[in-house]
Amino acid sequence: MRHLLPLSAVLFCLFAVSAQAECAFPDSDRREAPEWLCSLDNYEGADFLAYGDKSRLPSISLQNRLAGKDAMIAVVGNLLAYAKAELATQLPTETELVLPAAEDLSRVAKFKGVKILEKAASPQRHLYVLAGVKPEVRDALIAVAKKEVLNANKKRLVAQIGKDEWLKLLAAN
Repeated sequence: MRHLLPLSAVLFCLFAVSAQAECAFPDSDRREAPEWLCSLDNYEGADFLAYGDKSRLPSISLQNRLAGKDAMIAVVGNLLAYAKAELATQLPTETELVLPAAEDLSRVAKFKGVKILEKAASPQRHLYVLAGVKPEVRDALIAVAKKEVLNANKKRLVAQIGKDEWLKLLAAN
């Protein structure tokens, strides 16, 4: 029985590698999808990753723009959530921050460093677009996100911690 243990370990490793290597498109299993479509965890070279997708549209250009917009909105949402969590550590524990809407396109426009990183089309003509933040602009975009969260919560924070403390918090972030 002991001689089967090494064999079972090898088979398990082979199965784990093959299961990880196979990534099918959500709408079709006829072709292998890029790894980032199945898991954003292993994507290197960018943070706050998200992807957007659109199914068949009359125009490829429109499909591309809408999928890209969805991806960028999701990345901005990730940045705002991160900023909210970081700011919460600097405030009294009873403070509840409201997350500003990432879907607001005027807000998305403030995040100039969010980039489209990759695109993939499925066999069913479904387009997937990956967006994220490169390391060289990461800190600047986190600062923008923090300012957006602070501005969205200004009334609540001024009432709770006072205007002077709010201004200090705004200046520090």
